[in-house]
Amino acid sequence: MSDKHRQQQTFQVMRQKHLGLGTESTTREEWQTHVRRDTYYSLASHSASLEYLTLARSHESKKVTKLELMAKMCTDFGKRKPDNELEKNR
Repeated sequence: MSDKHRQQQTFQVMRQKHLGLGTESTTREEWQTHVRRDTYYSLASHSASLEYLTLARSHESKKVTKLELMAKMCTDFGKRKPDNELEKNR
């Protein structure tokens, strides 16, 4: 019983550190949305990554790139439209 309690405490600590961890009731779409948002946040918050993206996209400043990443974070990923006919029939 103590092992189960310790695992539950460890899981709760990990959930506080990593918001996208989820639970057993988390759907695939929710998990993917969390991963995308975490990725955009990570890119926007690390100066070297932000500078690399700014140069790669030929933007005039890091602020423009950061705003673009923040806008993508706010996008609702669960409401995407199917790309082709095969996905429409599912």
